Amino acid sequence: MVSSSAVIELIILQISVAFSPGLIIALIVNESVQKSRKNGLQVAGGAATGAIFITIITAGVVTFVFNLIPQILTIIYTLGIIYIVYKGIDTIRSSVETQSKVINSGSFNAGMKLNLINPKMWVFYLSVLPIFVTESGNVFVQLIYLGIVTIFVNLIADVSYAFMSSYFFQTSSIKTKKLINTISGICLVLIGIYLFFSRFLWTFSVIIFK
Repeated sequence: MVSSSAVIELIILQISVAFSPGLIIALIVNESVQKSRKNGLQVAGGAATGAIFITIITAGVVTFVFNLIPQILTIIYTLGIIYIVYKGIDTIRSSVETQSKVINSGSFNAGMKLNLINPKMWVFYLSVLPIFVTESGNVFVQLIYLGIVTIFVNLIADVSYAFMSSYFFQTSSIKTKKLINTISGICLVLIGIYLFFSRFLWTFSVIIFK
């Protein structure tokens, strides 16, 4: 089973990702302001539903590959940490999303479709969640559990934005959203560095001083 420390690490990481304004957040804000808060909440529910599908599919893929090549997790750890640091730098440098992709469907379906067609979601679930998996446990079950934790944190962030949409819709809040992106990006870089040292440096020291 996933260790409590790994869950805490994932929650801290996901908070940095989830509260950084992106496409889903932009869609939630637009739907909440232009239609109603209920529509914004429907987008959040749709996004969570899409994430459930992504969790199940990616957990199955990673488990299948792990059963064929057990050493694959080490490669995924490395790629995951690189992606976290890259995501942090990209978040700091990127402009704030003010408009979401136009998807002609209901709010719930729009949120679900936007998550399903977002390649960053698939990359995150394929490369980052396995970092917190222990090889001795059931990989599939662990990934499903970690996926649920991730979805829960995302849902809290999405619902929060739905309720705060009237504030974040204001032009004056662009600086605030940019500040959130900067803080989130720095946190992601620091988390990536921490995960590198906690996962790899400890392993190397054990091998060297064994």
